[in-house]
Amino acid sequence: MPEFVSADTPCGGLGALQEGGSITGRSARVPSGFWIMRIEVTFFSERPIILPWDYLDWLQGIFYRAMERGIPQLAHRVHDEGFTGGGKRYKLSTFSLLYPERYQVVSGGLRVEGILRWWISSPLGRVIEAVALGLLSEPEIWLGQYRVQVGEVRVVPIPQFTSPMTLITLSPIFVSTGERDAAGRFQKRFLSPGEPDFVRVLNENARRKAEAVWGRVPEGELRFEWLGRPESKLITVNHFRVRGWMMSFRVSGPRELIEIGYEAGFGERNAQGFGMVRMEGVDGE
Repeated sequence: MPEFVSADTPCGGLGALQEGGSITGRSARVPSGFWIMRIEVTFFSERPIILPWDYLDWLQGIFYRAMERGIPQLAHRVHDEGFTGGGKRYKLSTFSLLYPERYQVVSGGLRVEGILRWWISSPLGRVIEAVALGLLSEPEIWLGQYRVQVGEVRVVPIPQFTSPMTLITLSPIFVSTGERDAAGRFQKRFLSPGEPDFVRVLNENARRKAEAVWGRVPEGELRFEWLGRPESKLITVNHFRVRGWMMSFRVSGPRELIEIGYEAGFGERNAQGFGMVRMEGVDGE
């Protein structure tokens, strides 16, 4: 199970943050016993931003820099070591795409204006606390080459996890498998929701994450029903082309595995901005 570092944070805390509440200032503390799993962040720019199609590297940079400002020791643990489950290491965090107030499709991306909304999630409350503290410590941050204002950070209430649940992606779900080509070379292959291996890998991934968080694996498997037609998204992240899927789906099975998918992300590359979901009718989207 993860061990958490303690830290004195010179930028203050999150005292005004309560479930469903928000804060824009820098001073306060987390109430005793309060556990944060998901936040919604708003950014604002006084001038239009040209957002390229491939901007997840920008968000990943914001995520880690904010965590390092908030709780430096934890940021190094998450980035450099991660947490082990089933022989693999996980960052146990995820974030959404950006959702602009207004946008227009232009050559190479989107021209966005007004408020930008961004969600961040983790089963480790200390991670979310560190990111929130880091964001609140700086009134402005860099989004690529654009200087944007940090508006507010709002705590998203923890939902009641049931089986089944209807979930909607906030960032594409990426799933892959390893196989050998005709020459015997091992290579990764992207999977699509129509392939049986897609669900198999999702289950294996969720079980390993559960072991990393709780030190045990819940019994049973997740079952998925795709609602509507999944939409393919080909995105470059860390100089690597990744195909993920935006979709709505109904998931049933062990509630702990549903919870870990909701909080840590479904599928792979979650800490690079893949696999984040929201509940139908929740999270303000």
